[in-house]
Amino acid sequence: MLDEKIIGRKFQERYKKLVETDNLLPIKISEFYMKKLIEEIDAIGVGGPLYRSVIPVKDKIELKTRGETRDYVEEDKHNPIENCDYIIQKYDNRLVFIITDVCFAHCQYCFRTYNLSKFQQSNLKETIKNKITVLKEYLQANLNIKEVIFSGGDPLCVGYENMKFALEELKQWDIRVHTRAIVYEPSIFTKEMIKLLKTHNVRLVFHINHPYEIDEVVEEKIKEIREEGIRMYSQFPLLRGINDNSKVLVKLLVKMDELSIRPLSIFIPDPISYGAVNRIAARRIEKIIDEVNWNTPSWINSIRFVMDTTIGKVRRENIIKREGNHIVFTRNEKIVDYYDLDEGIDVPSDINKLLWKD
Repeated sequence: MLDEKIIGRKFQERYKKLVETDNLLPIKISEFYMKKLIEEIDAIGVGGPLYRSVIPVKDKIELKTRGETRDYVEEDKHNPIENCDYIIQKYDNRLVFIITDVCFAHCQYCFRTYNLSKFQQSNLKETIKNKITVLKEYLQANLNIKEVIFSGGDPLCVGYENMKFALEELKQWDIRVHTRAIVYEPSIFTKEMIKLLKTHNVRLVFHINHPYEIDEVVEEKIKEIREEGIRMYSQFPLLRGINDNSKVLVKLLVKMDELSIRPLSIFIPDPISYGAVNRIAARRIEKIIDEVNWNTPSWINSIRFVMDTTIGKVRRENIIKREGNHIVFTRNEKIVDYYDLDEGIDVPSDINKLLWKD
């Protein structure tokens, strides 16, 4: 149990029951991130941006809105191999490889919460060797696939030897590794691991949600990675209570630019069960987009705001219909429905709490 200074005992027990009965992820925080979390709690109390990243708040389990679903992206509909849930393909030229279901810490906004809880009982328990064998056979039979995206869980949780085996077996394909290890467990980027990633020309995509996640230790590790010439990118979600203000986003984007991290996308949270606590109303999202796009130089505002769906990523330009809180997106002649938050849920965060250090 966590200290009651961090989260009340009764609420912890209530949340733990939902973990057991309703496929939520248990609270898991790395020792490294906990230090930053305690610093924030000591400064402003509970409920700050780092706190909400890893600790459930009351609204997570009590706040509901219409249109929620377990898996909005419907990943299981994109498994090209029967009874193989660790290969996901939505696009012709690339696929996602769920190399592990383990994370260094559990993000409270994780869009894959339901699937990760299922993975823990699935064939993800196969050895890395067996999974790579299945993946290679599929790739060799589908020559249009050029890129393999390592996801999870956190791919770096597999450790150096497993990562080395996977990269060497898949060296004829472009590899992209999505990870939040840089803020949860930067020590995983040993000189040996960095050299391995460099050798295989891996693209590293960091998930960094808030500028305060980049402390001196993280910054020095990023510089070490940069010095080896590894290509670094970033994508992250837009989250109420964590970064739902253009000032926070700009501060984060500027910081990443200084560290040679190229931002790719800011994701709109999926309308998933237990996700209303993180979501932002569509009109306010558009206001934040405009504030970033029209009040910053091009090296900041080139980032895309997107939402992942079962038909692929969509943006504001893909909207073809609005009716109340019902929004319809189109892509490649396919359509997907999105249900905006019910009225009264989206309360903008206090900027003094979001950027309490400033």
